[in-house]
Amino acid sequence: MSELDKFRNSINFNLALGELSHEDLPVVDNDGKHPVVAALVGEDLPVLLRRVRNVGGYANVFVSDGATVRMLAFIDASCAIGASDAEDLATDGSRPSADATVGMFLEYLALKPNGVRLPAQLEDDRPFIPAPKEIHFAQV
Repeated sequence: MSELDKFRNSINFNLALGELSHEDLPVVDNDGKHPVVAALVGEDLPVLLRRVRNVGGYANVFVSDGATVRMLAFIDASCAIGASDAEDLATDGSRPSADATVGMFLEYLALKPNGVRLPAQLEDDRPFIPAPKEIHFAQV
């Protein structure tokens, strides 16, 4: 089993029975579901963005570096409080490049206390990503 698959299993356990079983996830789709995406810090950022796009463009994203888990919320900017104060990645010259890793993106987000807005991917959809949140997982 790959490291990513093990992490996905850990997420599922923590959402069902563990530390996150009583916590509301911030991202909810139009059907009332909470899309979840897993990523590892060493993965390429475009891979993560494709995963988010594949679940509808918005998701609760869990990122692991092996010791720490952080949660990112890819939220529809039109319904997110505080999105208007976010840095716009479409115009930010210091944004991560196309070959950045997920870990580099987390470091970049740490410098943006108001979060960021991604460039439009599909029509006018502009996901807003607030600052990441560290999550405590139960061990499986």
